[in-house]
Amino acid sequence: MKIYGFEMGRAFRNAWFVVSVAMGTAIGIADCMLCVRQYRNIGEKALIQTWLGTDYQFAYNSLFYVLLPLIACLPYAGSCFTDMKSGYERNICVKTSRLSYMAAKAVSVAASGAAAVAIPLLVNLFVCAGLYPNKLPDKLSFLYAGIIDCDMFPRLFALHPVGYCLVFTLLDAVFGGLLGLVAMCVARWSGSRFSTIMGSFALYVFTGVIFEGDGTGTWSAMDMVNPLQNVVVYRYQMVTMYVGVCIIPLLLIYMWHRRRDIL
Repeated sequence: MKIYGFEMGRAFRNAWFVVSVAMGTAIGIADCMLCVRQYRNIGEKALIQTWLGTDYQFAYNSLFYVLLPLIACLPYAGSCFTDMKSGYERNICVKTSRLSYMAAKAVSVAASGAAAVAIPLLVNLFVCAGLYPNKLPDKLSFLYAGIIDCDMFPRLFALHPVGYCLVFTLLDAVFGGLLGLVAMCVARWSGSRFSTIMGSFALYVFTGVIFEGDGTGTWSAMDMVNPLQNVVVYRYQMVTMYVGVCIIPLLLIYMWHRRRDIL
């Protein structure tokens, strides 16, 4: 079990984790500041309308969810490549099994990615909660009509707005962890730490555009994880996407590393 603690320490005690969280938090704070400047009457807006995840009035929501793979993968996903190229993993696998090392690496990459995504959303929610009242959303607003029509937690949104924010924060955090696993797969064909991280980002954006869908439901992960719900998303689609993005990278990581000569 020491290898798990060691890898988790490497994941959370590095400058890239701080940079990633700071980048996401800066986007959230900028969105909050713009809301305050735009709407000086605090009672005019509800918390659910100003939280980064559901603020459709400014570009910061789109910016955060386009950059989500970078925020998730920047902290530690690239370490799989750097450990291989530097020979660092040879020193680790002398003291523990290859399977234990890769399992600890996968857990640490997923945990750091999830935290890097969740922290900015929670900080933004906390700041907005101190500025705007937690009242039920206006039924005549564009946001209310869009989410009610898109089939993902409409009752929770209408009756418990903060619960809706927390549920999507959890979903986004889990997806951020899964994106880290995708980056670990890409490391096999990458030529640098940068390309390892960008591979996950490119796949996310490419599939987000190709599978955007229409009124019959979307298979675009970029649209699924955004609490704004710009397009229709069915729950079976989200479950299928999460399970697929979890199982496929884990299988590929296992099949590749169990035969690869480390020593």
